[in-house]
Amino acid sequence: MASKYRDLLVRAGLPWFGGMLAWIILTYVSLWKVRLHGARISRRFPGRLVPKPFRVLPPPDSEYVGVWDVSPATARDRLIEDYDFSQMIRAYLHAYERDGTVLYEVASCSYRPSGVFGRWQLHVRLFPTPEGKTDVWCHWELNPNVAPIAHLRQEGYDPEEGERRLRELLENVTFDRVDDSKA
Repeated sequence: MASKYRDLLVRAGLPWFGGMLAWIILTYVSLWKVRLHGARISRRFPGRLVPKPFRVLPPPDSEYVGVWDVSPATARDRLIEDYDFSQMIRAYLHAYERDGTVLYEVASCSYRPSGVFGRWQLHVRLFPTPEGKTDVWCHWELNPNVAPIAHLRQEGYDPEEGERRLRELLENVTFDRVDDSKA
C-alpha cells in the first residue's frame, strides 16, 4: 500500500517538478542566452556530427541590413518592447567570424503583422560588433507556425522585402551600411 502511494506521488510530482523547472527557466533565463549557449556547444562538434537544425550557420550575405548604433541589448529590448517583436527559440543558429573572432547572434526575433498565426513574418537577427554596436540581418518569410514545410523550403523567402519592411517599421532608426561587416 505504501509503494502505491509513493508511486502516485512520484507520478504526480515529476510533471509538477518539470513544469516548475520549465517555468523557472523561461522566467529567469532569456531565450537568446539559451540559443547562444546552444550555438557555442554545437560549434565545438564537427558539422557532420550535428543534425542540421542544431548546426551553427553563417547568416546569408543577402540578409545584411547594416549597423544599428545601439548595443545589442538595447536593440533587442527596443524590438521586443517598442515594436512588438517576439524572440524565437525555433530558428537556425547563426554566427560568423570577423578578424578571427566568432560573433554569435544575440537575438533572433520575429514580427508577425497579422499575429502569431498570420501567414508572414519579418525575421530579424542581431549580432554584436567589436565597437559595441549591433549588426542587423533580416528577411521576410512564411510563418513556420502556419506553413512549416513551405517555410523550410524557403518558399516566399525575401531578404529585400525584409529590409524594406524593417526600415518602414523602424522609421526613425538608421542603419550604417558596412560592406565589409564580416571581413
